[in-house]
Amino acid sequence: MALKIKMLLLLNSFVVYNKDMERFAELYDAYVKKIYRFIYYKTLHKETAEDLTSETFFKALKNIKSFDPSRSFSSWIYKIAQNTVIDYYRTSKRTENIDDIWDLKDEDDFLKRIDNKIDINRVREHLSLIPSLQRDIIIMRIWQDMSYSEIAEIVGKSEDNCKVIYSRAIAKLRKSIPIISFILLVSAKGGSA
Repeated sequence: MALKIKMLLLLNSFVVYNKDMERFAELYDAYVKKIYRFIYYKTLHKETAEDLTSETFFKALKNIKSFDPSRSFSSWIYKIAQNTVIDYYRTSKRTENIDDIWDLKDEDDFLKRIDNKIDINRVREHLSLIPSLQRDIIIMRIWQDMSYSEIAEIVGKSEDNCKVIYSRAIAKLRKSIPIISFILLVSAKGGSA
């Protein structure tokens, strides 16, 4: 009888585990592109963003039992992504792979990629003028289309505080950069990510 109970418990935990995996797979499908874009805008490197996105979901899966269902999954996964990017920059030194230079399709594609790279570098340069928290809120609001409540939960501030931080950051950027660069900054979300 005890063996039968153990088998039933084992079978039950297997079923629960498989249902959890199915739910996690659904969440992965719903968030993978958003998390990739979030990380891409912080790294501006396709392969790095792909690696860090994978690492983010691996950490989430590994720690899924610590997730509080009364809170937003979106905020939880974005916080993991944000910490993964911070860890990446803390532990790595940036290098460029020389092989990437030779992956050019044709001259038009090359010129477009150079123009995009210059535009992205301009956006990055202007965003570097503001503090990290303001930069993160702008990225989440403009490029991730996140609500202020989602942003607030991720950065640990109130919703109203996030609105104020966003408004002040945008005002500061408008004053410090030419109008064409500001337009580029706001429209850069349609870029290569």
